[in-house]
Amino acid sequence: MGRLRQFFRLSALRDDLETRLLAREYRALLLDDHFEDGTDRELQSRCADLCSEISSRHYRHRY
Repeated sequence: MGRLRQFFRLSALRDDLETRLLAREYRALLLDDHFEDGTDRELQSRCADLCSEISSRHYRHRY
């Protein structure tokens, strides 16, 4: 049961990151003014954390 819960948690995190990346891309396409609000670094950090968790194959309960 723990692995299934982890799968759904990681899927939800992935979906959240995908949505935020798409929103960032749309904003970059529609707006000419590119400003740094910290979103890029936050998304890179969260993607790196998610990738390392997926590749480690260990269950880590973060919440």
